[in-house]
Amino acid sequence: MYMMSALKGLLLFGISTGVAACFDPPEYPLTPEIAFEDIHFREARAIGERDALVLTISFRDGDGDLGLSSADIEPPFHDINYYLANDGDIIELKKRTVYDQLPQFVDIPPGVHGKLATVRTPKDPLYKDLIPAYVDDHISCTDYIYTITGLYVEEADKHVFDESYNYEVLTYPNTPKIYMLVDTFYYKRNPTYANIDVEFWVKEGNDYKLFDWEKEFCTSSFSQRFTVLSDNDRPLSGSLQYDMETSGMKNIFGSKPLKLKVRIRDRSLNNSNFIETPDFTLD
Repeated sequence: MYMMSALKGLLLFGISTGVAACFDPPEYPLTPEIAFEDIHFREARAIGERDALVLTISFRDGDGDLGLSSADIEPPFHDINYYLANDGDIIELKKRTVYDQLPQFVDIPPGVHGKLATVRTPKDPLYKDLIPAYVDDHISCTDYIYTITGLYVEEADKHVFDESYNYEVLTYPNTPKIYMLVDTFYYKRNPTYANIDVEFWVKEGNDYKLFDWEKEFCTSSFSQRFTVLSDNDRPLSGSLQYDMETSGMKNIFGSKPLKLKVRIRDRSLNNSNFIETPDFTLD
């Protein structure tokens, strides 16, 4: 298997609000709309450079609420979800900030009981059909995550784990106890963390097959974030260029025909239309 390291980055250009003095602003739908403009592969030319697949799309949006900042990490823009195993059911848990100086805590809704789902959970017959079994670090990387920096739980929520979990107790002045759990938990990436969804489709014979970056390389996919485009709630239009920088993409796909399916999402969680690129190769 080819080793792949990927660095994702967004470059923005050609952004305009569509509003000018003495003229009425254009009327666009509140749900964003996008269209394909261009795609090309830029091969690294020097040591230290990376290859880049460069996608350009046009966009328009009626209230300009496009883009997310680095501070947008509270639900629904948190990165991953954890789960509670509760009497044969699985309850999704978000993450939220409790203390600015600490990582986010798992958010336990009031009145909800159960234990945090881990690699041990599917061994219980109640959950073997609800949670996939852990196989190994590679095969199971999209289902299980080892929290090397800890999963943080508040004192009021300590009922969600027991002595079978690895944890440390953190104490700070004038603050309730904090529990830092270091274990392998069942998780899923939160789809609304990203605001541009990018799917890679590879042509094999007469059919296309979805290429799953996360499953193949245990890394995040190219569905990522672009930054806030406007601070005003006015109609917005322009072009968005996305440089998908990588090392090894050409080794993976060779001369196989590819196409991308792409959409964006605004801060109100309205999804744009999906667009498809024409077929292309990396040659």
